Amino acid sequence: MLLFPSPRQAVCHEGVYQVKGCYQNLNLVDFCKAVKAGNEDVTVVSAPLMEKEEYKLTIAAEGVTIETACDEGFFRAATSLHQMIRRQKGQLALCEIQDKPEIARRGYMLDISRGRMPKVETIKTMIDFLAALKYNEFQLYMEGDCFKYAAYPKETADFDCLTPEDIRELDAYCRERFIDLVPNQNSFGHMYTWLRKPDFHHLGLFETEDQVPSTLNPLLPESFEFVCNLYESLLPHFSSQYVNIGLDEAYGLGRYQIEEYCKQKGKDVVFMEWLNKLNDHITEKYGKTVMFWADMIYNYPQSYHMVPKDAVALEWGYELIQSQRMTDHCIAYRDAGVRYYVCPSCNTHGSLTSRMDVTTFNIRTCGELAVEYGAEGLLLTDWGDGGHPQFGVWSMVPCALNGQYGWNTGARQDGESFKADFIRNAETFVDEEVFGGAKVSRLMYRMANYYLLEPERIHVCTMSAKHLFLPISETRYAHLFDIKDSGDDFYFDNVTDYVRRVMADIEKVDFDERMKREVRWTAWAIELGSELCKVKLHPQDSLDKVDELVALIDKVAEEYKELWNYRNYEKGQEKFLTHMQNRREELLALK
Repeated sequence: MLLFPSPRQAVCHEGVYQVKGCYQNLNLVDFCKAVKAGNEDVTVVSAPLMEKEEYKLTIAAEGVTIETACDEGFFRAATSLHQMIRRQKGQLALCEIQDKPEIARRGYMLDISRGRMPKVETIKTMIDFLAALKYNEFQLYMEGDCFKYAAYPKETADFDCLTPEDIRELDAYCRERFIDLVPNQNSFGHMYTWLRKPDFHHLGLFETEDQVPSTLNPLLPESFEFVCNLYESLLPHFSSQYVNIGLDEAYGLGRYQIEEYCKQKGKDVVFMEWLNKLNDHITEKYGKTVMFWADMIYNYPQSYHMVPKDAVALEWGYELIQSQRMTDHCIAYRDAGVRYYVCPSCNTHGSLTSRMDVTTFNIRTCGELAVEYGAEGLLLTDWGDGGHPQFGVWSMVPCALNGQYGWNTGARQDGESFKADFIRNAETFVDEEVFGGAKVSRLMYRMANYYLLEPERIHVCTMSAKHLFLPISETRYAHLFDIKDSGDDFYFDNVTDYVRRVMADIEKVDFDERMKREVRWTAWAIELGSELCKVKLHPQDSLDKVDELVALIDKVAEEYKELWNYRNYEKGQEKFLTHMQNRREELLALK
């Protein structure tokens, strides 16, 4: 692997160039400054006809030459050179690289709103990782209780979270790395955090007063005023020309207080009215381009003409079937003249680990569709459903792989390989950039596929992970499965044994101890979920295991708290720990 993401064109020659300067210990930004300041190794040449991220990197016997049109292209070239110097320990193979991205906007979205709120330094570490992968967009997804909204100060007065000063600091940090920090504030569905509070409950769509709604009532003037206040508190601190206003999974649309109105006008029209109202406000007041999740409109292609001019639809889907359906949606957006992104997922939510065979398929499909049908961007999502219990270490390989597809999708998928070289190269990159050269990613890939041993395939989650969040008395999950139909202990015995064996191999590898603890915790959590599945199969026959499982819960909970507090604000951990306490009490009640 000469370079990752692999360049669009590269020609290698015999021989090496020995770098004279000492750069290996410089971070990327300092390396760029050192190169730009001029030195005996690198010559920078202006090439004004190149595109803004395009560059040519020539490594010859007499030295290194970078050709580029602007600072952004120079940064991408320097990023490549920085990686090559560290990987080749200063002895650079002679080569010519002509490179530029295949997809204009290459983004990663991190959910910081449903439990895990990373500290500023944690976010900066992720930004550095994205910069090394040549990403140029980063979104922080917000619902509530994660930012000090000036309009509603009492809501976050009692705990730490991101401040306006933090956002401005992160924005500048991203700009220095040619990454656009895009605000992402949901403003229709997924408003549960706000609407469960007495002061805001009346803004929601609900059947009874004691129901906790998740969708705003778009017909109330107060709802629009509330959302405008959120944006007034948030948007001035971001320099980006974009804002993601969410609008996904507005499950209250067409129901409750607005049912008759939606019947008269059509659900799609009511949705478009809200989208256009928000778009007009944001474009007029802040001059920003609106992004929105497209799941509420792709079943209504007749309404595409109502999408605001220049608004960007975000086509998302994280499962195999959803990935396959995306082709029709992309064609429809293109033919209707709608700007759009294609959005795969890390798939760590609902599984703790990612389900890597699904994830790699999903990312590859989205990348290839984006290129084939003219999407403006490829945005990898990293969600926090269920309190965001999964650790970020599991998102590294999906993020690296998405970086590859955003920069260079390579030859189109054939009938056999699943582009295994891209997956292996992504793992090698993570091993070098995250694990200090230790070979960990392939073992983590294996652990991530533990769910293939479970008796049922579940939409966007696994059985073992899901049952951490369901009461022991609850065996059915939606329409997807009932644990009582899952046969006997055989399947879950295999899950437990498999995860233990993979973890034993990981224990033999020497790498960052805290990250190893995060992986180890994940193995414990999967084992706990697997064993809880067995308890649900035959609760009365599991009495002799109660004390052992209670001890495992205690171990999981204590380690979780310590690991959480190192990288994240304290608030939010209670969401998962409450589930652990509930499972503990339910187990003890069996005795």
